[in-house]
Amino acid sequence: MKKIILPLILVFLIGTFVFAKMLSSNVNKETEAEKDLLESIQLVDMNGNDYTFSRDKNIYIKFWASWCPTCLAGLEELDRLAGETNNFEVVTVVFPGINGEKNPAKFKEWYDTLGYKNIKVLYDTDGKLLQIFKIRALPTSAIIYKDLKIDNVIVGHISNGQIKDYFEGKGENITMEDKTKNMINNVNKEDIKEIYLAGGCFWGVEEYFARIDGVIDSVSGYANGSFDNPTYENVCNNSGHAETVHITYDSTKVSLDTLLKYYFRIIDPTSVNKQGNDRGVQYRTGIYYQNDEDKQIALNAIKEEQKKYSKPIVIEVEKLKRFDKAEEYHQDYLKKNPNGYCHINLNKASEAIIDEKKYQKPSDDVLKEKLSTLEYQVTQEAATERAFTHEYYKNQEDGIYVDITTGEPLFSSKDKYDAGCGWPSFTKPIATEVVNYKKDSSHGMNRVEVRSRAGEAHLGHVFEDGPRDKGGNMENIEILGVEIPKIRIPVKTGRNVSIILEVACMNFRAKKMGFDATENFTNRLSKLIEENKEV
Repeated sequence: MKKIILPLILVFLIGTFVFAKMLSSNVNKETEAEKDLLESIQLVDMNGNDYTFSRDKNIYIKFWASWCPTCLAGLEELDRLAGETNNFEVVTVVFPGINGEKNPAKFKEWYDTLGYKNIKVLYDTDGKLLQIFKIRALPTSAIIYKDLKIDNVIVGHISNGQIKDYFEGKGENITMEDKTKNMINNVNKEDIKEIYLAGGCFWGVEEYFARIDGVIDSVSGYANGSFDNPTYENVCNNSGHAETVHITYDSTKVSLDTLLKYYFRIIDPTSVNKQGNDRGVQYRTGIYYQNDEDKQIALNAIKEEQKKYSKPIVIEVEKLKRFDKAEEYHQDYLKKNPNGYCHINLNKASEAIIDEKKYQKPSDDVLKEKLSTLEYQVTQEAATERAFTHEYYKNQEDGIYVDITTGEPLFSSKDKYDAGCGWPSFTKPIATEVVNYKKDSSHGMNRVEVRSRAGEAHLGHVFEDGPRDKGGNMENIEILGVEIPKIRIPVKTGRNVSIILEVACMNFRAKKMGFDATENFTNRLSKLIEENKEV
């Protein structure tokens, strides 16, 4: 794919739609009374059939609402999951007549138009499950194992893959240790490597590396202190140990150099005995190796990373002297406590590692020969092509958008959305480091320009009025049954606001039907200008 003009990049967060205020709950242990209560609750599906929770099977529950866009966006994926054969049952629950939800009859009438065939929808008209699961936001998911053991309550959307991961092996009573052993058995012994990384509180570091493809296991522990077998209390009282994660990985899938690039994403390498809000010698950064080859890789990686900082990097690089596994309650802490303390952004584990050295910028002569006149002007001279004319503006194909000058991956199609501005728009880059931001005061405006990292190609500008559920400040309001993006329009005193709103509604509905009034007007205006006619 070719270059991309970027009018909107946003700091992104996973949005959830709340009843009153944003809260989350984690139910790890419930009493027998609560189990009995759950078993005694009788729900009804849209066809009037009774439903009760069974102790004999694993159950996945999605709580959702017809007014929740994030909920609706996940239904197609969930319908596929419900049509599969798994070791758990898939059910969904809505709350007719509660918090703005439709009554049962109207809900069924509306839902039948969606065309989903596999999803089981249950009505909780009394809101009893709201209390049992302490639900304050939608969507919310509940993971329930046999004997009605409520393992987790998760706020926000989770994918089919994540749902399956929760239930993997549970029906067969497979432990996490057994799962790790199975993974190791499936990898050639000579391809299994180890490294020990300290990066502040080990809860987040352990979970972060567990999410990286190629990592077999990550274990929290204490490294390179003054004695063996320390307790957590010892470590917190200046025993000299560092909170460290023992990482076992498949070297055919991920290299140590790549793992260190992931590591640098989540630490401040210039900070002494401090990461995030945590202070103390146990929170120092460290790379603890077992052989000279790994030592050299670590030293080379730090040398390269130092180029990004004016202050010296203070990561401790030492041979592993001792490592003791931390207490069991520390292991998989964030899996057991999804809303527990974490000083890092775990989402960075899903961002691709892209080596800029592979994407060298050609000479200016080569670029002039390689690019069209417009492509050169846009990428090298920060020109702007006419709105609604870009070949990828309405492109819906899955894929990766790359820098036309170097081929470096920049954006993913999954982060693309229609901003209505006439240029391809994205909520975020494929990885944080592949784009750079700089102040732009041209044309009498104060903006933030976006350029590609390797090619330094002009990509567009940052705007904050993107989708609200992706971190933008765009709001929707409902007018005459139509959701309209909330925007500010300067209107002189005496102008008829109701007519302006009516036109906005009509234009929005027309766009949904395939007619874009803005695009049509822009094209007509451009044509008149090209024909040198008066406007």
